[in-house]
Amino acid sequence: MEQTNMEKTYQKLVQETDQLIAENPDASRLEALGEALLYVEGEGSFDERRKAFQFAYLQQVQKEQVQPNHQLTPDSIGYMVAHLVQLFHGSSVEVLDAGSGTGHLSMTVKEQVEEAQLNGIEVDPVLARLNANLCEFLEVPMNIYPQDIIEPARINQVDAAIGDLPVGYYPLEVEGFTTAFKKGRSFAHLLMLESAMTYVKDDGLGVFVVPSDMLEKDNETIKQYLSESATLLMFLNLPKSIFKTENQRKSIIVMKKNFSPLKNNEVLIGDVPDFKNTSQMKRFLEQTESWYDSYARN
Repeated sequence: MEQTNMEKTYQKLVQETDQLIAENPDASRLEALGEALLYVEGEGSFDERRKAFQFAYLQQVQKEQVQPNHQLTPDSIGYMVAHLVQLFHGSSVEVLDAGSGTGHLSMTVKEQVEEAQLNGIEVDPVLARLNANLCEFLEVPMNIYPQDIIEPARINQVDAAIGDLPVGYYPLEVEGFTTAFKKGRSFAHLLMLESAMTYVKDDGLGVFVVPSDMLEKDNETIKQYLSESATLLMFLNLPKSIFKTENQRKSIIVMKKNFSPLKNNEVLIGDVPDFKNTSQMKRFLEQTESWYDSYARN
């Protein structure tokens, strides 16, 4: 059976990565894959080349362990983020990816929202370089800021911020953030969410992948933020089936910059159905569209 364009490109990337590792054994596999992107000419459409990179990346992390926050955002979640961005902003939108990593989430959104203009902030130099090389490989322009999003940056205001936010504690104590804890270290995902929203235009959108228990427990700081600086629009729990344990489960939070009480809408809170159940997923997407139609009329 003849190989698809995606399979051909995937094999080229893997072979080139292995060759680069053989020539420089001290390099990490992610560094080698990033370099391979500059030497391999991809075949096929944008989505075929993106998926070839995705599978090549997954193959590398099977061979060389990486930290959990370096895992790629699954396509199914990326497509849901893209759907929500497009629902509120249409096809012409400028996006900031907070903690953009390799840029794969941004590229998944770009696949669905073709006119999207991309920006990303990533503190890890290996991932930021890989992101830049992926842009070359996919022929997609993207402004990449290689720095910590918690630190001030000169970034133009955007229509929407997105991000699959890393879960855990920020290593330093910070000041000036509503989501920061009064004592001790604060949650990095809350600080990143708040910082990303500072680069969003008034009434612009935030769509973030966050821990499902983010609004529970003792997270009073995020509740305060959502009552002062942003308006909670949706909180959508992702399917349990894609997570190993309940503690790892994530949700998608959708918010508008600045606080203004919803008039005729309640916050849309629900469970995203199994991505493989096409009929339930179709109904769920229709539910989000119906909610937005009512919201937009207010």
